[in-house]
Amino acid sequence: MSRPYSTIGGCKVIEADSLDLQRQHNVLWTRVFGEPQGATALSLFYLQCEAGETPHLGFGESEAVFYLLEGRARVVISGTAIDVHQGCGIHVREGETCGFVGAADRVTRWLAVVCPQCAEIGFNEQPRGTFDQRHPERVVDGARSTSHSTADRYYKLLVGPSVGSRSITQFIGKIPKSRAPEHFHLYEEVIYILSGHGRMWAGEHAAEVGPGSMIFLPRKQRHSLECLHENGMELVGMFYPAGSPAVSYES
Repeated sequence: MSRPYSTIGGCKVIEADSLDLQRQHNVLWTRVFGEPQGATALSLFYLQCEAGETPHLGFGESEAVFYLLEGRARVVISGTAIDVHQGCGIHVREGETCGFVGAADRVTRWLAVVCPQCAEIGFNEQPRGTFDQRHPERVVDGARSTSHSTADRYYKLLVGPSVGSRSITQFIGKIPKSRAPEHFHLYEEVIYILSGHGRMWAGEHAAEVGPGSMIFLPRKQRHSLECLHENGMELVGMFYPAGSPAVSYES
């Protein structure tokens, strides 16, 4: 069954609750965006991990950046364990694997962006690779990150070059009730709406978005995100190449 993507210009929009998930042990997962949706650099995966210890996920020679949407867990990166909670970003370097140990009565939900893109996740019984001790700090807590203002919006940087990511920047964005001027970026981007609702515009066409909406934006795609919620909209974004989410172009 084909997935119900909305297409506006080169943008793709899909809802988390409409995804067809496949099972590997206690992990339900799917690739949401990749080459079939027009991506040239990134793949976005969505995962739900059931209680207990998961297999160790591998992405070959690609680096991966995770965001914990819901729950608490212990992340095991090539044998090194780190405790994380909802709102944390996690960086996994090339050649490393990443497993999760969740609470006995909770499901954790994750996003993972991989660059260079790949179509599949490798599932391994044991950790592989060696934890890169040159970059021991792998987790960034969104609640403790510094806010940066840009016009009437703000963003918080999570994973990026400061924790060793060479190709991906991850950030949290907060948008008030408003519509941004139409603009474009020189990076390829994926967005997940955490709260609030509104519309993603590309030219004269728009798609409704709200909590659980996932958006793919190719490079140089003109777009505008409109928030219609009185309390604003919050999102997590990840893009390639790494840089500042504040950089955009209107013409």
